Amino acid sequence: MYLSMDLFSGAGGLSLGLKASGFKTVFASDFDKQISETYKKNFNNVNFLCDDIRNIDFNIIKEKLNLKKNMIDLIVGGPPCQGFSMANRKRIEDDSRNLLFRNFTDAVKIIKPKCFLIENVTGIKSEDIEIDNRRQSTTEAITQYFLKMNYSIRFTSFKSEEFGIPQFRRRVLIVGTNLENKRKLLDRNEIGDLELKYKNYESMKNKNDNQFELFSEKKKSPFTVWDAISDLPQIEAGEGKNEMSYGTEIKNDYQKKMRKRSKKVYNHLSTPHDKMAIKRIKLINQGQNFRDLPSKLKTKSVHSGAWGRLSADGLSPTITTRFDTPSCGRVIHPFSHRTITVREAARLQSFPDTFIFYGTRTSQGQQVGNSVPPLVAEKIGEMFIKQFLG
Repeated sequence: MYLSMDLFSGAGGLSLGLKASGFKTVFASDFDKQISETYKKNFNNVNFLCDDIRNIDFNIIKEKLNLKKNMIDLIVGGPPCQGFSMANRKRIEDDSRNLLFRNFTDAVKIIKPKCFLIENVTGIKSEDIEIDNRRQSTTEAITQYFLKMNYSIRFTSFKSEEFGIPQFRRRVLIVGTNLENKRKLLDRNEIGDLELKYKNYESMKNKNDNQFELFSEKKKSPFTVWDAISDLPQIEAGEGKNEMSYGTEIKNDYQKKMRKRSKKVYNHLSTPHDKMAIKRIKLINQGQNFRDLPSKLKTKSVHSGAWGRLSADGLSPTITTRFDTPSCGRVIHPFSHRTITVREAARLQSFPDTFIFYGTRTSQGQQVGNSVPPLVAEKIGEMFIKQFLG
């Protein structure tokens, strides 16, 4: 059993996937009370702390858990990504949330794990931030922090559909290790002085990119939106319950995986829509959006996929936190005249049906939309074991 810690844990998508791959999470934290409730009720054997990471003294955590150097195999975390998000039209370069990765580095510095992982949106690679009165790229800043702690790192990306998820989702992974006897992500002898120009660092990094493949088994998801949700109770706007019976048999391997050890359907409650919203939804076919509405019913939505209906035989776009709101993207059910439920979104994110979300509907949306898909997290865990820990 490998030991891990999950910072900025959210509902626990990373913890769940890592558990399936062979990790035991010994500590986790998140600052949101409702999200923390979901985590604690789904992981009742994990030492969990609900607090702002800026208030956590990891020296105390280290002492309480009696941790020695390299005892923790992996620290993972997804610092808030709103400031980096491509959906952030204001492009808030100096958003204070962007600097929370420094608190993550503090945890790594104190705990000294064998490996670490930061998961974030792809926008992180194109942003500049100001640290210590110096403006630099986010990737440069992160690189310098970890190199000074003797960690080799690499920025890589993943596409959820390549790991069996019926969803297009792009994210960046910052992978690091300080294992002396394992193959390094980067050759520090080639990098040289930590103060070298970032463009030279980029050149060295690219030179070593083909040393190994982080994920050796990748293929397009064989499952579609309808494959993922067709066995769930068919309901209309405003219908459903927080606990329901399935009513239908398992139809494919994805549903079999999602329903393993589950007797009931939870979090399958549809958002009520007003008459005008229903009128618009009824006029939108699969694959269409607000642009296909009659002129008199069109909206001034700024989201390119607003009022979009999912295609049953295709993949879902990235599940975000507002999948209950038609104006926020392609979130309308393929056949029913409503947006998707928390459980349907959770299915598209690969959360098993035994995983129950708590809190308000808004909070549950945040929990699902901000999570790393558990099936992706499982592959990440397997990668760390195979490449560095096994």
